[in-house]
Amino acid sequence: MKVRYKRALCGYNGTIDEAVYYYHPGLDENLMRQYVRPKISMSNHRLRDIMANLKQIAPSAGYRRNLKDYLLVYKLQKEHSQDQVLTWNNLFLKLMFAMEKAYPEVFLTTLTREQIVSEDLPCRTVKRAVEAGLLPFVEGYQRLTKEI
Repeated sequence: MKVRYKRALCGYNGTIDEAVYYYHPGLDENLMRQYVRPKISMSNHRLRDIMANLKQIAPSAGYRRNLKDYLLVYKLQKEHSQDQVLTWNNLFLKLMFAMEKAYPEVFLTTLTREQIVSEDLPCRTVKRAVEAGLLPFVEGYQRLTKEI
């Protein structure tokens, strides 16, 4: 939900009255959402383990630049202009979860950079991920060849 202030407060963010207010630079908007305390479950623990493991992969600077370039072209396409994929991190996660779905032998809780290279997985470059159908087609994807 977009937020409008009666008295403009520059940079206001935080939690008040069960709501979280924050500024989103990608959308250039002040937003509000309901604060929801997550329920502890096994899926929370699995997601925590996946995120910790994916952080250990630490994509190279060139690979991150390729994800950013891909994202610029992706957001210019009319059918994707409203998607919530706003940063390279989100795109990286989308790519990894798509790969886990397409390749049942890949487990994100144990995936390593060495495994990506040795098994020649399609997430190795953005170009190969698009060709494998893990990411949608965009113009000029062929030049996105930096390795993870």
